[in-house]
Amino acid sequence: MNYIWDFDGTIYDTYPIMLEALMTTFNEFKLEKNEKTVYRKIKEESIRQMILDWQLPTPAFDQKYHAYEAQQNKASFPFPEAEETLEKLKENAGRHFILTHRTVDSTWELLKRDGLDSLIEAIIGSDSNFPRKPDPAAINYFIDKYQLDPRQTVMIGDRKLDIEAGNRAGVSTVFYDIDYFEQEIAATYYINNLKEIVQIFTAESYN
Repeated sequence: MNYIWDFDGTIYDTYPIMLEALMTTFNEFKLEKNEKTVYRKIKEESIRQMILDWQLPTPAFDQKYHAYEAQQNKASFPFPEAEETLEKLKENAGRHFILTHRTVDSTWELLKRDGLDSLIEAIIGSDSNFPRKPDPAAINYFIDKYQLDPRQTVMIGDRKLDIEAGNRAGVSTVFYDIDYFEQEIAATYYINNLKEIVQIFTAESYN
């Protein structure tokens, strides 16, 4: 089985740092925003969509946010179940790839720090010159370059755009739902803990 993972909010619990950087940026621009509202907006959609919808100053807001986020980036760590999940899936002949809206180097840096880099074959990031999710182009590239069978490939993510990208690429999808926002998301599978992926796919492999 081939696993294409989102990174932020799926393998790594980065949203606390992202949210802190966003709220600092809002304060710097003297914009009053409710933290819960901001969190829900970026989880249900994206930071880029929030900037567009709320007509925030561009590109200044985005640049300032990324500067603050980069300063705190090293305070982000994997979800407790992430390493065991990746390892067990790989032991069962799984191959792991990452499709993220952060840069490739910053993603590798965190993975290497936490000893997870050897579990990942390749990363496509915001600097890889692919259209952003939910466009399926990056998933299709993984499928072509690494000769992945779409019927044995799954896209895993915590946001609607991850699932839409997978659906458009014709692969299975797993929605990692830790917020229970009751969104209408057309995923193949729904989980609340990463370990559930092992149960789903190792069981299927023996059917």
